Amino acid sequence: MSDPTPEPSLEAEGQNASQTPPPVDQEAIFKAISGIDVNTIDADIESAFGSRMAELDKMLAGLDDLVDEIEKNIQKLDQPKPDSPQ
Repeated sequence: MSDPTPEPSLEAEGQNASQTPPPVDQEAIFKAISGIDVNTIDADIESAFGSRMAELDKMLAGLDDLVDEIEKNIQKLDQPKPDSPQ
């Protein structure tokens, strides 16, 4: 019994080889489809991250001030009053 699948000719293989698509630049495709540059997105993310970190730094500084104030108040409460008997 013979194989029903025909063997490809060398001419057909040569034609297929010349039709190989070039490598795909995914960033270029994304930019063409969306109109947005990946570098612009990265810059926006960095800017937002920097802004949030600045807010967090301010909040932490405020928290440190609050902790210092509470510690001072605790120290005042721990000291004996001058007119109370010991």
